Amino acid sequence: MATKQNGVLATFTPTVSYYTNKTTQAALGQISATAWMMYTVPAATLMSGKLLVSNNTGSAANINVGLVEQTEVLQLAALASQPNDPNTSASYTGYGQLSFPSGTANDYATSIRITYSNLANGPFIQGEPLTWTNSNRGAGAAANMVATIQYVDASNNQLWLHSLTHPLALELPSGDTTFTGGTSGATASIGTSYAGTNVRIGHSGKVRFYDSLTGRIFFNNREFRNNLDYEYLYINDANENREQNNNNLNRSNNRTWRPVATTLTEYNNAGTANTSQDTEFVDQNGVPLKISSAVQCAAEQFIVQDKQVADNDIFELSGLVLGAHQSIFVSSSAAVTFNLIGFEEIAEVAS
Repeated sequence: MATKQNGVLATFTPTVSYYTNKTTQAALGQISATAWMMYTVPAATLMSGKLLVSNNTGSAANINVGLVEQTEVLQLAALASQPNDPNTSASYTGYGQLSFPSGTANDYATSIRITYSNLANGPFIQGEPLTWTNSNRGAGAAANMVATIQYVDASNNQLWLHSLTHPLALELPSGDTTFTGGTSGATASIGTSYAGTNVRIGHSGKVRFYDSLTGRIFFNNREFRNNLDYEYLYINDANENREQNNNNLNRSNNRTWRPVATTLTEYNNAGTANTSQDTEFVDQNGVPLKISSAVQCAAEQFIVQDKQVADNDIFELSGLVLGAHQSIFVSSSAAVTFNLIGFEEIAEVAS
């Protein structure tokens, strides 16, 4: 196997290392983090290395390390708080009755939704591009927005969307906005002239795995970026020169993330915001399902938990071997320094 890169593959210091996203209003867009998925193995790659943790904070510090394959674990809320089965009108009795296909480049989950009116030339088609203009995002070509329709709920005049041009593409200007289906030619409207219409500013990404026993969605948020840009996960990891040119500073310091939360913002037709709307992800059958929590690392994914590192000491976790799209998660409330040192090799893709 040929070596792709070697040496320091990733670095992270809790409370000192920052991330940003396209919606932040913080000074310079800096958001402090105490936990981070610091490195993901690119496609068709094998990584072997060790994690060094250096503590020079002035006192002992506890650290956590996990091996993960998701940016967030989304726990579905109790079945009693979910809608009834649309086919039987009965309550669900197990999470296995819900459906989130997983593991491929086309298995999306989304909490982004619009409720429209004034449908013409319909219906919309699942999977088609949806376009509109939004002057809040800029002038000319910058105002052109696009998304992909994940699910068409024609009975409720709702479209669930993924892969938006911008996370605030649905934060619309005052007045009315027309949405157009790229394949169907269908049009619909949202805005002040259309009572009952609204938009939800949510999240979309790919489902790595759906745990039908416990109702957990292992979710890869398309608005996450470490050494890989998760917008292109499973599609084209090689578009990231950061993973190819052995520039650790460039790989480690372009952190981007807009975390999923249990609530989101919904704007009504007058543009009034409800910032405490329950977050719901739609399943394959069109059922909107509430989540009760979103965490970065599941309990069973930790390999080091609450390990105390003395002041002026170094902890070494050696023998790490990870395959494509497997990741290293670290956390601490103290400003210890995590350094992943190793090498990547081109690996044969399973067939």
